[in-house]
Amino acid sequence: MTHHAENGAAVTEAETVKIPAPAVRCDYLTPGGTDLRDAFADPHHRAFVALDLANSALRVHVAPGAKPPALVSAMFTLRWPIAPISNNRANALLDEIAPRAATLAARVDIRAPGGVLFPTGAGTAIDRIQMACAATWDDPARLTGN
Repeated sequence: MTHHAENGAAVTEAETVKIPAPAVRCDYLTPGGTDLRDAFADPHHRAFVALDLANSALRVHVAPGAKPPALVSAMFTLRWPIAPISNNRANALLDEIAPRAATLAARVDIRAPGGVLFPTGAGTAIDRIQMACAATWDDPARLTGN
């Protein structure tokens, strides 16, 4: 179906429909702080990026545990381990992975009978987030910030 814009140009139906991009709330750390580095003073603490699927929230946090799994799903939260980087780099990491996290939060069905339902293709977004988090160990300088 074709419509005409105010200037007379032909516009297809697909061009007239504006679909908002999915959003995820990023809970940033204090810029310039050392929350993650200070937490690693205790050898039993680890830092994670966590995606709360129920609330579409993405954050970095520290939790106890000597050897946590790479990906944990509990209470509709996915989390990935990261290196003891600065708050600025952690915030840059949240910005980097927010689009994929938003896609996951928008598409995952947390009300499915018997648990959480991940749609086809969700594994790719999860894998890209994992790769970005793993890169904090090998190449933290790629993240802008100190």
